[in-house]
Amino acid sequence: MRGVEDYLQQIKRLEELGQRCTATVLAQTLGVSLPSASEMLKRLAEEGYLERAQDGAIHLTAHGRPLAHMVLRRHRLVERLLTDMLGMPWHEVHREAHRLEHAISSRVEEHLAAALGYPEYCPHGHPICPVDRRELRPLEALQSGERAAVAQISEISEELLAYLDQIGIRPATVLTMIEAAPFDGPLTFEGEGGLVTVGREVAAHVRVCDPAQAGWINNRATGIAGRLGITEPQPT
Repeated sequence: MRGVEDYLQQIKRLEELGQRCTATVLAQTLGVSLPSASEMLKRLAEEGYLERAQDGAIHLTAHGRPLAHMVLRRHRLVERLLTDMLGMPWHEVHREAHRLEHAISSRVEEHLAAALGYPEYCPHGHPICPVDRRELRPLEALQSGERAAVAQISEISEELLAYLDQIGIRPATVLTMIEAAPFDGPLTFEGEGGLVTVGREVAAHVRVCDPAQAGWINNRATGIAGRLGITEPQPT
């Protein structure tokens, strides 16, 4: 069942990001061979979890979507447990949560959500509930002088997350576009710690929103509280 859950949640992740899902994309993101991915997808289609279009695109069915959402919800709640309660940095919890998510029962899931105060988003800014009410845009879509808050960062690799944390691009960070170099050159922003420049390949993994919509984040959700010794009130 664990393999099934891994595939379904990855399909839903790609769907949330508006990316086209194919066997090749899944093989790359899950770190498996294309024949292995194709065999699993064939099995999942036969069991009614997904449909494969003639162009190779993969879509969750009404049977597969609830299971995909359940696994993602448990994963993201565990991430918030690791940041909010244990003080782990936001960029280090994805892999740990993946190890724990399959051991979470429905009963533990609901008690965990209640203990955390029913958070809406994971530490990387992805929705825990099915509906995301924010208006998201790619970071690279900002115009010169425009301000926006980091709303969501792809979990494609913890190395990328650690790099973004190091240069000061974290969930809820407010950035002002200073310059977009021509010919797909790097982007320069004014952040909380000064100027920061990133390539467009990195920027493609970051989505932003109006700063007024970034109120979901707090020091606990990124693990900053634990690192700085900050004591914040527990959710009630």
